Amino acid sequence: MKKTCTLLVLACSIANAQITITKDTSFGNNGTVSGLGSPSPNDWLLLIPRIHSTFQGSKIFVSYHADNSSFTQFTRLNADGSPDAAFGTNGTVVIPAFEAYYFYANNDFFYTNGNRKYLSSGQEDTNFSNATMQMTDWNYKIVLPDGKIFFRGDNAFSKFLPDGNPDASYGTNGSMSADPSVAGDPNGSINYEFFFNKDQAVYEFISPSVGLSNIRKVSIGTGSLDTSYGQSGYAHVKNAVLPTTASYAVSVRTSANDGSFINKFTDSGNIYFTKTDGQGMLDQTVGAGGVIAAEKSFLYNGTAYSAQDTEPLVYNDVILVPAENSSQDLGIACYSLNGNNLTVNNGTFYPLSGTSYTTLRFTFVKDNYLYVMHDNNISRYIIQKPVLSVKEQADQKDIIRFENPFKEQLTLLSAADIREVEILDESGKTVLRGKGPKLNTSSLLKGSYLIRITSVSGKVTVRKGIKN
Repeated sequence: MKKTCTLLVLACSIANAQITITKDTSFGNNGTVSGLGSPSPNDWLLLIPRIHSTFQGSKIFVSYHADNSSFTQFTRLNADGSPDAAFGTNGTVVIPAFEAYYFYANNDFFYTNGNRKYLSSGQEDTNFSNATMQMTDWNYKIVLPDGKIFFRGDNAFSKFLPDGNPDASYGTNGSMSADPSVAGDPNGSINYEFFFNKDQAVYEFISPSVGLSNIRKVSIGTGSLDTSYGQSGYAHVKNAVLPTTASYAVSVRTSANDGSFINKFTDSGNIYFTKTDGQGMLDQTVGAGGVIAAEKSFLYNGTAYSAQDTEPLVYNDVILVPAENSSQDLGIACYSLNGNNLTVNNGTFYPLSGTSYTTLRFTFVKDNYLYVMHDNNISRYIIQKPVLSVKEQADQKDIIRFENPFKEQLTLLSAADIREVEILDESGKTVLRGKGPKLNTSSLLKGSYLIRITSVSGKVTVRKGIKN
């Protein structure tokens, strides 16, 4: 699916852009589904999109402990928040001794963390459970784009067919030794967690940090570090523009399916964001010199909200910054990738009423929805960002548009006349140059490039593009 990239020659021209966040009254009871599980500490909901899939089409999976944690209870909700009666018993399936970590679902079935597969009806697929896949420890399993199941062990990788039997084409009888560069340390000095997977690679968060960052790319095909990624397999997350006092907090994947992610740093005064592109390099076009400086605290009607310990969210090209007050109420601030503090519902910060919690809370974005899980409740909000029509955008003199990713031709759409276009590789070397708004790009390899555009009036802007 093509996306349209809008280049703003004057960065300040979007300073007054507005995001609206409104309660989705069509979801649950006036925007909230309540009564899932119970308020006890052992029964909080599990829905962690960074770790596992939580949607089956438009339907939503949640899970929670039941019966003093001896069982895990999966509930599937319809898009409107009502229990899906076609799933299990009144929308619920109880599974002994399994939890939802590394849970995977598609439209036809779902897997648990163990060796179980359930059909969309909630019935267990006994043929799968009786297969040879008996990987039961807490190392992660994921389902690859081809439907095969990848299991990550400390010292070996395994791959299984969709029916649970070993993939004989992988390694030796479905197993491959992990290269020492990514093997788990038996002494526990290096830990790894699944971040996300793309194509035939997994991206892992490791601690303590090794190399440039805590994030590395591992090739499933070779069982080793992908040294072509970032610097020797590790992603760039921090540059010299960041204050030396800023410490790394977390990384979250962007909504673009290009392997990019946003990194959060914090110090005593501010929080900061950088962006790592799909090749593991820092995107220097973000903010000022590749860094967005954001507020660490917000004041609303005399109440202070802190973003110190909250995880950012990404909606298209907007970073949503959740912040909490002392009563554990939640609010949202927004920043563009240009670094501007966008207004939310006519203010720089917007509180989300009715989202306080006592035990646990998760926030995540799916499509144009913001979900807040607070204790045993789920609230949903609609995110809207004003979008101008193609004609309206093209009629504005300082706006340039192009299809991103682009393919065999880069076509710039602008009311202003374009004098020259240069395309640079990530080292800054010019690899293509042309006059006017159209440039034949068939000679370029697939990958990320910087596009330098000079208008007839002499204005220059540089933005990132992807060649497909």
